[in-house]
Amino acid sequence: MVGEIRPTQLNLTEAIGQLLVPRASGLLLDRQRRYPHWELDRENLQEAVTTRQVGGVLLFGGSLGDTFLKTQELQRLARIPLLICADLEAGCGQHIEGATRLPTARAIGVVGDPDFAYHCGALTGREARAVGINWVLAPCLDVANNPSNPVIGLRSFGEDPELVAAMGTAFAAGLRSGGVLTTAKHFPGHGDVAVDSHLQLPTLERTRPQLEREDWLPFRAAIQAGVDSIMTAHLRVPALDPEWPATFSRRILTEILREEWGYEGLIVTDALNMKAVDAWPAPGVRALQAGADLLMMPGDLARTVDLIVAAIRRGLLSEERIYASVERVLKAKARLTTPAPAILSFEERTGSSLERTISEDALILERDRAGLLPIPCLKPTLQILVVDACLDGSVPDQSPLLKLREFGPQYRTYWLEASHDADYVQFLVGRAGDFERVLVQVLTPVRAYRGTSALHEPATRFLEQIDGERTILASYTQPYLGRTFCHLSTVINAYNNSVTSHQAILERLER
Repeated sequence: MVGEIRPTQLNLTEAIGQLLVPRASGLLLDRQRRYPHWELDRENLQEAVTTRQVGGVLLFGGSLGDTFLKTQELQRLARIPLLICADLEAGCGQHIEGATRLPTARAIGVVGDPDFAYHCGALTGREARAVGINWVLAPCLDVANNPSNPVIGLRSFGEDPELVAAMGTAFAAGLRSGGVLTTAKHFPGHGDVAVDSHLQLPTLERTRPQLEREDWLPFRAAIQAGVDSIMTAHLRVPALDPEWPATFSRRILTEILREEWGYEGLIVTDALNMKAVDAWPAPGVRALQAGADLLMMPGDLARTVDLIVAAIRRGLLSEERIYASVERVLKAKARLTTPAPAILSFEERTGSSLERTISEDALILERDRAGLLPIPCLKPTLQILVVDACLDGSVPDQSPLLKLREFGPQYRTYWLEASHDADYVQFLVGRAGDFERVLVQVLTPVRAYRGTSALHEPATRFLEQIDGERTILASYTQPYLGRTFCHLSTVINAYNNSVTSHQAILERLER
């Protein structure tokens, strides 16, 4: 049992192992791995657990059966029970096929009911435990204070710090009721940047008073409510530390978070393979020097351990520092006593009804200047589906947006992709003139590695050229387009891209 193991019972390399969290696929077989360059294969994963005695494993992707079998095997191999974590900000179904995919945090924030946030967290926690995940890397407590942010987007509960605090703490309370550990991210705040930290190092140009008044309010609330861990942000904050990114900053992690705020839980890095930090020398060593406890996706495990041992021998790190983190890790593991629910609990229908309610309540009609709504089914309407690529998953096969019978006989649908040229855009502009109404459905994602929150150029050119007084813009992913395209008569935001939101939009357009 974890509670019976003391940090001093572990030798130094075993202790260092407890601070490492490599990434693996949640699918069972090596050939199923979707990102093999980041995910350990079966042999290396077993070696990491049995020989390196890593403290945890980060799962990406999976299915109900595969993930359940994999987590059971990993825990059976581990001498010390593992922290098995996943990014489940939008429900267990965000990564685990067959589990419940919930609306985005922003949709929950738009509804504004902490009770909904709590139940979303509780459902996520129950389903995660049922497949063997005991640590959820959520909620995201970044305040959405920059519309150009290319990576946070709908992951934030909103623009109001107090709303983010209320929704985030409620979601975390729900997670804990489901028996999992929680994570507040990304400290000291990732909301006000215009650069994707997966691609390069952003700079957060905010003053200390701004941070105190806005960005830090949700984190302080989460700490007061007992959040289990806090994840660092890979960004530079000159007002706090002009030299080091937050993940490597002793000023931010130790002096502010530990000493000024008195935080006693786990401090965990964001993935150390991200381009914002992966080129720094010995990133794992620097993160530990700054005050981090757990190193997420630290790259080559053997080299990481060797660098940490070398740093200790050179006096750059102390053994006491390592064992202090190990003690926090073991304490966190000892709190995982709630029995896991049966996997058959996935047959509960609470998830679908919760998703449906939030998806409907989150719809916001920003304006309808020319009175284009509702759309009569017999009115000739051109539908444009704006995606980065037709096969990128933005529009699932089950979506009603692909079924003309859902609209009526007078609808015609075209796709508009990032690869389309100017001639195709002009063709669509010409077609728009043949219809009484144009319905533009924007499904382009805001996600890691895309690098921007903006629409692609063909979509921008199309929206700039069409007759705005006959155009309805329905956006599922980018809630600020109404400000950019002021000439458009009608704008409606769903704050969530799912089949349920697609259906909710169609129903809203008809009434």
